[in-house]
Amino acid sequence: MGDEDNGLLYLHHVTVETPIKSRYRVKVKVDGSDVQLTRSGRNGQNLVLAPPRSLEVSNSSKVQATLRAGHTVAGVSLRKEEIVIEIDIKDAVEQFLLSMKAEVSISDQATFRQRPVTITVFFRSPPTSELVRSTLQNLREVMGEFRRITGGSTQKQKGTVIRYCIAFSELDPRSKAAFNVLAVTLELLKQQQGRDQMVSTLTRHLERVLPFAKEALKEVVEDEADILRRAIGRLYTLTMDVAEFSCDYVTRKRFKRLAKAMTPGQDQERINDLSRGFTEVVEEFDRAVNVEMLKAVRSMEERVLLDRLKPIQTGYRLDRGCMEGTRVGLLDEIVQWAMRPPTGGTISGASTSHNVYWLYGIPGIGKTAIAHSICAQLHKKGRLGGTFFCRRDDPDLSDPKSVIPTLVFNLAETWGPYRKLLADKLRKDPKLTRHSADNQLFALLLDTLQSHPPHPLLLIIDALDECGDSLGRSSIITSLIAAASRVSWLRIIVTSRQDSDIESSFGRFDGRYLSRDLASDDQAHNDIYFYAQSKLSTIAQRRGLAKDWPGDQKLEEIVQRSGRLFIFVETLLRLLERGLNPDRYLAQALSVGSGSALERLHSLYTTAIRSQIDEDKEEFRSAMGTIIVVGQYRPLSVEAVAQLSNLPVHVVSTLVNKLGSLLYKDSTTSGGIRVRHLSVIDFLTGSNTPEDLAVDTEKAHRDVGVACLKVMTLGLRFNICGIESSFLANRDIVDLQSRVDENMSN
Repeated sequence: MGDEDNGLLYLHHVTVETPIKSRYRVKVKVDGSDVQLTRSGRNGQNLVLAPPRSLEVSNSSKVQATLRAGHTVAGVSLRKEEIVIEIDIKDAVEQFLLSMKAEVSISDQATFRQRPVTITVFFRSPPTSELVRSTLQNLREVMGEFRRITGGSTQKQKGTVIRYCIAFSELDPRSKAAFNVLAVTLELLKQQQGRDQMVSTLTRHLERVLPFAKEALKEVVEDEADILRRAIGRLYTLTMDVAEFSCDYVTRKRFKRLAKAMTPGQDQERINDLSRGFTEVVEEFDRAVNVEMLKAVRSMEERVLLDRLKPIQTGYRLDRGCMEGTRVGLLDEIVQWAMRPPTGGTISGASTSHNVYWLYGIPGIGKTAIAHSICAQLHKKGRLGGTFFCRRDDPDLSDPKSVIPTLVFNLAETWGPYRKLLADKLRKDPKLTRHSADNQLFALLLDTLQSHPPHPLLLIIDALDECGDSLGRSSIITSLIAAASRVSWLRIIVTSRQDSDIESSFGRFDGRYLSRDLASDDQAHNDIYFYAQSKLSTIAQRRGLAKDWPGDQKLEEIVQRSGRLFIFVETLLRLLERGLNPDRYLAQALSVGSGSALERLHSLYTTAIRSQIDEDKEEFRSAMGTIIVVGQYRPLSVEAVAQLSNLPVHVVSTLVNKLGSLLYKDSTTSGGIRVRHLSVIDFLTGSNTPEDLAVDTEKAHRDVGVACLKVMTLGLRFNICGIESSFLANRDIVDLQSRVDENMSN
């Protein structure tokens, strides 16, 4: 340990403030010894003097500053005058210990030649103690935060510490503050341990209890946590006791405070008491909570839910949200609604009106992108309870019977007490199935919850119009509004087209939901302009076009023709990116006739198809018919589409590649072909579709049916994979998957 660690403070520099114009000298003594000072400059009227290096001072040091003026003639002093100012180092010490600032100062005033003089001495903490000083300051701040949250007394919290019955170290601000205090206390004691082994025992106990408590509390999911109240109350009290002792102990040991100090024996006794306290708390946690048991219980509960509810894997994707910088106002408004405290200021007993929000709009206006963005923002804030993204071309995601069970499972995963209650209900009543989830396992079960989350949780259902029939959609809406009406902490967002059956279903619950037509978003024009401008700039750079291509006038024309439909701009951009001559494709797209926004979108689809498909219209209709009618059950690969359409594989592959602005290969389904947007199917099967592009779905169903019979007649046979023995179990056949791939169509 270096000598500099023995000091409390270091004299860093001295300033003299006076309006005197005549020459004067300043002399400083520390404990009777002269200190060499050099002028280091001026700060306004202040003369700044500093020693060549920081000068150590102790708690009992005396600092004396002398201001002297006059001159000598022939050895005789003329008009000699001086004043002496004493600086009490104790004041600087106390100031430092109270503020824990890196630098403190002490000033004194006097009159010199009938003018005021102020001398200020600046002290700094020892260089090697800066880290300790910073940690002490941090510890005092987090202790203050803990006192603020708990109302100044940890004792008050013993009866109400487990209010939310969840991983409260994540959600309860008291617990967060307590763990902050423990963590910073441990950091401080580790710094002191290198100098003083007396605290090593206490350090070891802190190192043990911190991760243990975090893990235990992370797994607490009980409905009633009375069993933990005493242990957690003691932990809170002990947290502040050890923090206060550590602050006092390290301050005394490091900085040699002049206040009355405890003897080493008293310090050791206090450390032993605190160490015993930590041991008892850990033992009490051990008795109250078996962390591994809680994990096992949670795992069993989740298995019960999975087996009985059979949830669908569906969730949001970051790459499908709104482009950064667009829809900002709309998203902020919706997120604020989702996060707003319940009417009345508390969750329990608060109003449940307007807990459901219906966002609707015409195809392509950006409903799904908005839904993905909302999910991303609320997930980051810990407010996302569950999601379901409907898709007409996916049998699981278009089944109304899958929506509520999936949301129930999501909510149970998010909210422990609901999961426990749900698992118990399913275990006690084997007759309950996923089809009972609409009421008994969702809305009605919420009524029996004894605890609630500390903040609202959001469920979001996107593209409800793509799910089932009108009866199924009506049942979903009824269940959602019934659930949101029972608890104030549940928020629900539904996005869809403004289909008559959905509007009618919501209409039965007038006054119990909010609605918004996305076409009324005043910022949509600016957002589409920004989106188009950004993407066109990227295309221009990739294609070697002019930086400002295609120019402000055409950019504005694109935005105007979009009719506030993001899908219009998105489709056009894909066409321009893939086309051989972007200027020609842009001119064709902008030459389409007027009409409604959807009519202009359909005209763009016509341009996109005809610009890529010239003499292959029959092949186009055949392939698209197969993709559309089979796609509602499962997306097919290029090879499967070719086989069921009676077309060569290379023809289908070329069609899919050329029509990349409308079709894509879904990597999540082994390259299955999907339409980029449901409006493409609406266009191709609609009554106003140009005859050469129209897909006859009745004919397509017949053709696919005949093709399936042909495939089965030619391909099905006994032991199709050539398994050597029927006595072998599938798991015992090493190359089973490769045999399946080789002999069976996907």
